[in-house]
Amino acid sequence: MKNEQRDAQPESLEVRLTAAARRRELKVHFQPQYEVDLGQGCGVEALARWTLPDGEDISPTIFIPMAERISMIWPLGAWVLQHACQTVARWGSVGGHAPVLSVNVSTHQITERFAGVIDRVLKSTGLPPAQLELEITESAMIADAGLAIACCEEWRALGVHIAVDDFGVGYSSFSYLARLPVNRLKLDKSFVQRVTFEKKTAAIVSSVLALGKEMGMAVVVEGVETEQQFVLLERLGCQQVQGYLLAKPLPAAEARARLRIPWGTRLTTKSCPAQPTARGLHAA
Repeated sequence: MKNEQRDAQPESLEVRLTAAARRRELKVHFQPQYEVDLGQGCGVEALARWTLPDGEDISPTIFIPMAERISMIWPLGAWVLQHACQTVARWGSVGGHAPVLSVNVSTHQITERFAGVIDRVLKSTGLPPAQLELEITESAMIADAGLAIACCEEWRALGVHIAVDDFGVGYSSFSYLARLPVNRLKLDKSFVQRVTFEKKTAAIVSSVLALGKEMGMAVVVEGVETEQQFVLLERLGCQQVQGYLLAKPLPAAEARARLRIPWGTRLTTKSCPAQPTARGLHAA
């Protein structure tokens, strides 16, 4: 009986996922990104979250592949894009400038018809195209470089920016970087986890940062969780950072409030608990 229940659970979750949007179980949280030299918030990444009525959180590593498997990724992805753009469009400027909104694009969305979805969302929400950044993984680009290049060029023609997510994971090929209309590289968090105790990893991070600079691409380092990691990244010349040390993914109102205060400042508002002061970031 126990084995039967265990086997039935994934199917039960799949059924529930199809109704999750209607039940308002799905939400979009926003994780702030920061400029290292000033400590100013420069953008947010939109991340889908699913909480069941009983309070249980379902990890995106479970429900995103599930959505792809049951052909729900198109409506789910379109909903996240619409909701995130609508939210950030209402923010206007934060801290004197408009934050860039990063939205992940599934491999299944790398098709010619996705440009129409992007165009409709931008027009309906009023978000300036230059404020939207679409993230596609390095593996998705390499899997079908021709299609990826064609789609990215079409998306760029709409005025949006393109980022390579999870850069450096698996089998990397630098040849596509010269061909793709990419604005930013997002270095995978696996490098940050080893950067403080592996000289070779630190050398790789330094090389990627230099590569981005030479090619005119910004580089954001993901997964920064300790101040030791941050201080080393700062010394290596890192421009932008994202991770739990700075801020976790937050509901929209909290993310907006967090962006208004330079990281490194002792935060006192209820929605923005104090963060550790970092060397090299200026307090307000």
